[in-house]
Amino acid sequence: MEIKAESSAFVQVGEVSCPCMQTIPFRYSKVILGVTLGVLLFLAQVASAADINTLPLDTKGSSLKFFCESFMHDFHGEAKEFSGSALVAPDAVPPIQKATLRFKTAKLTTFVKDRDAKMYDWLKVSVNPDAIFELKSVRQSSGDFKAADAQHPAQFTIAGTLTLNGVKQNIEGAANGWREKDRLIVTGETVVDTLQYKLPQVRMLVLTVGTNVKTVYTFSFVLPETYAKK
Repeated sequence: MEIKAESSAFVQVGEVSCPCMQTIPFRYSKVILGVTLGVLLFLAQVASAADINTLPLDTKGSSLKFFCESFMHDFHGEAKEFSGSALVAPDAVPPIQKATLRFKTAKLTTFVKDRDAKMYDWLKVSVNPDAIFELKSVRQSSGDFKAADAQHPAQFTIAGTLTLNGVKQNIEGAANGWREKDRLIVTGETVVDTLQYKLPQVRMLVLTVGTNVKTVYTFSFVLPETYAKK
């Protein structure tokens, strides 16, 4: 005797119907079910591994500050809104070789409203809402990244690209890194030549701003539980 269902969502005794109303012997349906479960488990493991290998940025523990020189007086500012993540490559030295950080240009501030308004026009924030740093490689220069701490950080040379004003340029610099409980901390500084990003030098009647902007950063990445316990 055969029992057939009109919907493929039912498991049948004898034969199973598929959506095209063709019948599949029950012994084969068990094979199909086993293969399906195996694929689902594999995909779950891949998704879990992807989560473990991605370190989200802890924005509360991170900062980006910039310093500008001008004819009348120097001033500074900082990024108020940014996001990002880093990727872990367990076999690499050091294990982090890739990262992406996004900074909202309309959320940069120099703490003076009128000056900020001019900066937003200069950056064309409506056209270029994000400044994007993409880390491409990290090379350890000194120290032990496995035992490093805030008092004895490991030193690295980092290389990547910075997209600013819609222009992408290679950028390289030195950085320090260490682990602090369940956080991976990266600090450093670099100088951005704004002329390379097709941003004109700011010249006003009583103010001329230098084109080299020093940036100082601290980025804190959240370690997953499996790494934090090591």
